[in-house]
Amino acid sequence: MGKSRPAFKLLIAFASGIIVASQVDCPPFIPYLVTICLAIAGVLCYRLVRWQNLVVGNLFASAALAVVGFVSYQSSINYLPADHISHFVDLDRPVLLRGIVVRYPEKRQKKTYLTVDTKTITLSTRPFETDGAILVRLSRELLLLDYGDEIEVRGFLRRPRDRRNPGEFDYQGYLAAQGIFGIVSVNKESQIGRVSSGHGFWLMREVIVPVKHDLSNLISRSLPGEQAALLQGLMLGERGEISSEIKASFARLGVIHVLAVSGLHVSFVVLVLMGVLGILRVPYGLRVVLTLIGLLFYAFLTNLKPPVLRASIMAGLFLLSTLLQRKTDFVNSLSLAAFIILLLNPADLFQPGFQLSFAAVASIVYLYPRLQRSTVFKQVGLRLKKNAALRYVLDLFLVSLAAFLGTLPFTLAYFNRLPLTSLIANLMVVPLAFLALAGGIASALFSPLSRFVSGGYMAFSGLSLQAILKCAEIGEQVPFGSIEVYGFNRMHWLACTWLALLVLMWHRPVSRKRLLMLGLVLLNLWLWASNLSSSKQLEVTFLDVGQGDAAVLALPTGEHLLIDGGSKSPYFDNGRSVVAPFLLRQGIRRLDAVILSHGDSDHIGGLPYILSHFEVGEVWDNGEVKETRVYRRYLHLIDSLGVVHRILKAGDMVQQFRAVKIFVLHPTNAFLARPNHSANDASLSLKISYGKSDFLFAGDIEAAGEDNVAAFEDLARCEVLKIDHHGSRTSSTPRFLSSVAPEWAVISVGQFNRFHHPAPEVVERLKSIGAKILRTDRESAVILQTDGSQIQRIRWK
Repeated sequence: MGKSRPAFKLLIAFASGIIVASQVDCPPFIPYLVTICLAIAGVLCYRLVRWQNLVVGNLFASAALAVVGFVSYQSSINYLPADHISHFVDLDRPVLLRGIVVRYPEKRQKKTYLTVDTKTITLSTRPFETDGAILVRLSRELLLLDYGDEIEVRGFLRRPRDRRNPGEFDYQGYLAAQGIFGIVSVNKESQIGRVSSGHGFWLMREVIVPVKHDLSNLISRSLPGEQAALLQGLMLGERGEISSEIKASFARLGVIHVLAVSGLHVSFVVLVLMGVLGILRVPYGLRVVLTLIGLLFYAFLTNLKPPVLRASIMAGLFLLSTLLQRKTDFVNSLSLAAFIILLLNPADLFQPGFQLSFAAVASIVYLYPRLQRSTVFKQVGLRLKKNAALRYVLDLFLVSLAAFLGTLPFTLAYFNRLPLTSLIANLMVVPLAFLALAGGIASALFSPLSRFVSGGYMAFSGLSLQAILKCAEIGEQVPFGSIEVYGFNRMHWLACTWLALLVLMWHRPVSRKRLLMLGLVLLNLWLWASNLSSSKQLEVTFLDVGQGDAAVLALPTGEHLLIDGGSKSPYFDNGRSVVAPFLLRQGIRRLDAVILSHGDSDHIGGLPYILSHFEVGEVWDNGEVKETRVYRRYLHLIDSLGVVHRILKAGDMVQQFRAVKIFVLHPTNAFLARPNHSANDASLSLKISYGKSDFLFAGDIEAAGEDNVAAFEDLARCEVLKIDHHGSRTSSTPRFLSSVAPEWAVISVGQFNRFHHPAPEVVERLKSIGAKILRTDRESAVILQTDGSQIQRIRWK
């Protein structure tokens, strides 16, 4: 503990500035003003104390570095230049872009992704110089493009999807961390074309990319389908060809890290290179230099991904220290690697890959030796002292256990999964992955010399890959191999941190006693906070399901209702991908009622998945049958699962929930008997009342249905109106809005929808009555909460 570890201090100061910058949005001149103040203060301190007080000197140096971190993050994310490409996204017309492909194309099963550094953007006929990267998504069968190509692409430049609902993956933030601020989708060859070639960094263009092509071709022609895709991921970091089923199997087994190039793969590369060069009797000094060159080459080969950079820097420092016969400090090396990566890209600090990578190494460094010295494993180690193979298995198990414990909070927080089989699976999969990678590297090295020898190594690699796939297949059949865990919050993070400190300090009696006391205090505070915060609230979450409807109601007495489930297409199921994850993250496993307003696909589409994966007490609808496949599936699930099916009509009242009353305002039997009524206009319309707060859900009713609701007069009045039919001009008539007189108007509508909802005249009508307008296309999910008296909006971003 007496080591100075300067890199660790640099990292803490720099990272602190980044964290503050992510939470505080201030004008750009503020950090520079702070820097000037620090400089003046530093000069005064120098004049007064002549830097004899090193604490003061370190304090000023740390503060200055924190300011640098603050400015670095702000300038890379928040305050981009006026000509940056991020200022041209989400325009209402297509644009013409010209730029350079600056990364190796990422090929997936149906799409190819190009990272393009933009140079000019043309709006109508006027060109503008610009800067910044975009992602171009094009169909696999379209024009083949490569690194260094200058291209022109025409289409709509859209902002990447951000976190649209609480707890969702922030794709926009993920891409922003890579310097990507826009996406263009290309479906026709006429939208894209190559202007010229030969641009970019010469090492990438002339060496890395050709080698990557050769390696990719060697793997593809030597191995069948899934084996080739796996080796592409292991060697080149290209896992787009790996099927989603295989990825899901690896995730459930707890070995998904094998598919993502990281420190594990860098260590494999170091071992293989040092081993091969040792067999060739290369002197140690030259062996280290060649291995360092190989590491640099591998880092470029995998598109300089943060885990590879981190591991390469650490491995390089370790190899250099052995060459210079100097001992390295792991904490200092790890901190230096993190500091360099954050200097290059401050936004990496908030990326799961960065956090998992460093957490894994730190936990191995700190926990592995402590596990070795623990009473249980120490005794086992002594018994296996004479058996090298079993001793190796024990060491590998302890390394896996250390990494598992250190990364467990991140795994639960980001992936919502506790892989119970991962420790055993890693004992088999990690050595097999090493053998597969070693065979692949050896095959590549011998490929120019002997096709026969190269083929032999590749066959050996194929056998190892087949064994990995077999392990995944067997793991799929293990019951309770992994458990889904949702709702990991700040209190859980605090508990994990406390537990980690307790494990690390257990051998110190004083520290152990203090930590145990701290744990009791925190537990006491948590219990009191839970009791004090359990005030009776009705919370309504209008989920962003695109051009559709879905709302979750958490009642004051603990029941949960779902009104509609969004749409489903051949490519995306809102029930599976939006509604279900949200429910699970909220700890909701049972829905007391699922309510269908009407049978259109943008309302019913996600409900079959919800019915088949959650316990549902009752299903309510208007009883109107629709002859579609999804509606038949909906009815079949209700019947086969034995769910109570209630058909509601205007005038019904639901009082089974103690705190909340539900009034049915539409449709009437007479309305449904009309021969030409539309499914939209027959939507089930409900008023949900809690104390003095009323919410009106009217589905997609139009003018005729609105007249029926307005006829209830005072009963139709409410504080919150879910705007019917997504703000269509055929709905929200002046009479209806004046009758309802909402204070809040929530419009569930998709971004850039082809119907151009909400209609401008509807928005104007809402403004004219003084309603606060909240739109899911602009606001993402909308959460409103009431105690029965006051309604407030809960901001979750």
